[in-house]
Amino acid sequence: MTKNSASKTFITTLLCLAPVLATANETEASAIPVTVEPVATKSITQHIEEVGKITAHDSANLTFSAGAKIKAIHFNDGEAVEAGTVIAELDSTKAKADYDKAQSSLKLAETNLARTLNLLAKQPDALSPQDVDGIREEVNLAKADFRQKEATLKDYTIVAPFDGRLTTFSYSVGSHIDASTPLVSLFKLDPVKVTYSISQEDLGKAHKGQAASVTVSAYPNQEFTGQVNYIAPAVDDSSGRVEVNANINNPNLTLAPGMFADVRHKLEVAKQQLVVPQTAIVAHNDTRYIWVIKDNKPTRKTVTLGANTNDGYVAVNSGLNKGELVVTAGQHKLNENVTVKVMDQPLKETEEDS
Repeated sequence: MTKNSASKTFITTLLCLAPVLATANETEASAIPVTVEPVATKSITQHIEEVGKITAHDSANLTFSAGAKIKAIHFNDGEAVEAGTVIAELDSTKAKADYDKAQSSLKLAETNLARTLNLLAKQPDALSPQDVDGIREEVNLAKADFRQKEATLKDYTIVAPFDGRLTTFSYSVGSHIDASTPLVSLFKLDPVKVTYSISQEDLGKAHKGQAASVTVSAYPNQEFTGQVNYIAPAVDDSSGRVEVNANINNPNLTLAPGMFADVRHKLEVAKQQLVVPQTAIVAHNDTRYIWVIKDNKPTRKTVTLGANTNDGYVAVNSGLNKGELVVTAGQHKLNENVTVKVMDQPLKETEEDS
């Protein structure tokens, strides 16, 4: 082959390839840039999220069982008390005198009985059985009278029935207060109780002992944990929902009765589920779909979504397979007739909008 012939052949080849190269360049230039992420698996625990209200675990209006002048109040408004601590006392002068008299009478009757039994041990016929029974009965009567006077004396004091925090005292020292009139209230605040309701659909998955946690607007970055301890046995007629209570740990007494709380009720043990980034979800009316990329070609797949993981991902119950590449940015320009270019870096705003 001559030099001229070789040159002609080379030029002819280039002319033939030019349209192909041009088409390839045009295809690459027209490819839509997208970012993708593979469908992964994640350990997910299903939760119920509801709004509840904080109440005290226990509460009581503290009253005297007797009426008299208040002698002493041993705590200030709002202070914490332990179970069994004396909170306040009435003037119990007469009741204490009656108690002391009954105690003395009991000791005298018991001493008389002891002497009688010692005498009978030495002289079995010194007293008749009826006399001995009479002495025993005097002891029994003295015991009963002492117990009654002891109980009456206790009516003049208020003792904390459980650990808790006091409210404001309604009366002060020196004031007269009638029996059964509330002096102060006591709230047990560790744990506290959160009350909320769940749907009938969730009832079959909820049970006592499941974990629950709350957050409140006053402390948005702090989570308080506890356990479900009550599920109502019947559905509420007016709301169609089921009441649930959970005990929530409150060691620093941070949570207060009356607070509204965001409740997370853990329904079941964590299990592996397919997840995709929330940015991959495209909504159209009630349908949710995702663009999947294979060989630089997009395919739209309808999916059924599960629980939100609260870390930027959402569970997929059906419609995808593990490892498929889903579009996380750029999907608003896609259809099934275009070609895409998978980008290694996140798309810039200009790339997403162009």
